[in-house]
Amino acid sequence: MDKLFQILPIIFPEQADSLFSLSVLAYDIVILVSGSEFMDFIMPSLGTLITPFCSGEPKHLGIDLAIGGNVSVKAAADGIISRSCVSGKYGEVIFIFHELNGQPFETVYAHLRKGSRKFSLGEWVKQGQVIGYMGTTGSAERQHLHFEIHRGKWTASGVNALDPKDYIGEMVRKKKDSGVKLIEIPSEGYWKVYPLDKAAAAGNEIGYLNLRKQAGKRYRIVGNPDRDVYTIITGAFGKINVCGGAESGAKIIDSC
Repeated sequence: MDKLFQILPIIFPEQADSLFSLSVLAYDIVILVSGSEFMDFIMPSLGTLITPFCSGEPKHLGIDLAIGGNVSVKAAADGIISRSCVSGKYGEVIFIFHELNGQPFETVYAHLRKGSRKFSLGEWVKQGQVIGYMGTTGSAERQHLHFEIHRGKWTASGVNALDPKDYIGEMVRKKKDSGVKLIEIPSEGYWKVYPLDKAAAAGNEIGYLNLRKQAGKRYRIVGNPDRDVYTIITGAFGKINVCGGAESGAKIIDSC
């Protein structure tokens, strides 16, 4: 594979990039790759998915994989190191720029163990190559890897962020095979809940979920007894039905 790249130094001031301090010197890297073969992203590490994409406030722009022990972190695809540094939020972090199947992407590997980064700016890495080890640096409260995929370049606003489960081959295949769906509840008002033995209609409700407290929470759908009616299990009411039609503001999503 022929590779041509150019490295141009730029400074990322804090007002433009809140994740990096003023002292960090980063670089803009332009890569032209010819003869690229088809390739999926791979899982960058072992671990349980503890935080999905776009959950919480502010929106989580990646996924978190957690597991104890000495856990290696690997490049999700062939590419070139576009940043290798330390930031207040990401801690020890590596960014890799890829051209994958004719499209540009940038991946982020954050909260690496202190001193474990194995590559520097401008170095070429192969898919599956160990680039560091899972750690607790930056804002991490427990050992985990925070992993992001961006179409094109990473930006502080996260406008280019993609859900990794839609691009990591293993997760895409698992998603297609599982058929498991989740319902994400809306963010305002109260959500009526209904008993399993009665229609989900006015007058049959047995209580409400406080949406301000529950906003963005996802429940696994364990039944679909009627159109736009879904069975979920809650801590407060146990197994109940809810209405999830378009007018409810709820979202039906695939589980990873």
